[in-house]
Amino acid sequence: MSINRVLTVIALVGLSFSVASAAEKEELQLTNAGGVIVPMAPMASFTPKVERPAILPALYATLGVMQAWDIYSTRAAMQAGAREANPTAVAFTGNAGSMLGLKAVTTASTIFFAERMWKKNKVGAVVMMVAINGATAAVSMHNMRNAKIAAGRK
Repeated sequence: MSINRVLTVIALVGLSFSVASAAEKEELQLTNAGGVIVPMAPMASFTPKVERPAILPALYATLGVMQAWDIYSTRAAMQAGAREANPTAVAFTGNAGSMLGLKAVTTASTIFFAERMWKKNKVGAVVMMVAINGATAAVSMHNMRNAKIAAGRK
């Protein structure tokens, strides 16, 4: 036997032990390629970093503005002689502080649930916020129209 064959056998045996050791430590997968056991390349796991779209925080800020406008328009309509049509908000309309607290809790809970939704359905969270902002704007415009009508009756 020549020295080259001896060194080749020693290198292969040493390599096989190192591959087996690495397979145990790093969970390398081995495959049989034509009677020769060779290590498979480790599978790269790539998870792209998903950033929050800029529109979502803007919609949160818009929701705050819409809620403030709703407070203003509700108070204006109430002072002009209109009544609160929302049965869950009737108890809060007599006091500005309680109305502000109600709107703060409503805004915070809406943002909380939009954030939870964003983790699973990004488009759905944006669509939900647009719909809620639109509905709040419609209610506020309705309140302003009622304030104008009620003021005209006086």
